[in-house]
Amino acid sequence: MRVPLPESICQRVSMKAVQFAREDIATRGWSNRSMGALSPYSGQGLVGIQTSVKYLMRQNEGISPFLMHWVEGKIIPMGCSQGDGPHFRRGKDVGKPGYVDIPHRGKVWRDQKWRHPGLKPKNFMQDAISRAISEERESIRQEIMEALKGGYRG
Repeated sequence: MRVPLPESICQRVSMKAVQFAREDIATRGWSNRSMGALSPYSGQGLVGIQTSVKYLMRQNEGISPFLMHWVEGKIIPMGCSQGDGPHFRRGKDVGKPGYVDIPHRGKVWRDQKWRHPGLKPKNFMQDAISRAISEERESIRQEIMEALKGGYRG
């Protein structure tokens, strides 16, 4: 028979998971807003992380490639790793094959213009939760043993 962990233990593990996820975000160079958007999510037998911004979930879970139809006919600012951007391009011929003008690279052939390559999953939230559970495993075991002996005060 399985018994869910008490909420106080789950809350502690969730808080530690948020701390680990924030550390991961900091190493990636993401914003303080991203770090602040994470909060613990816990309940009886439940450990997790929640976020108030959708883009963190997309970074965590990844996204599939897609055509950016919304750019058609618009002037789009493009970022630049060399720091002299933004560079502006007109969105046209979305999904059609042809040459595209990439800043500092020139004309490059694409099978589909304005196709976002997608994002691979970063899984930083799951990794943070797993690490928190792993690091708390022994103290959780000790607290449960104390509870079974009648000494738990959680």
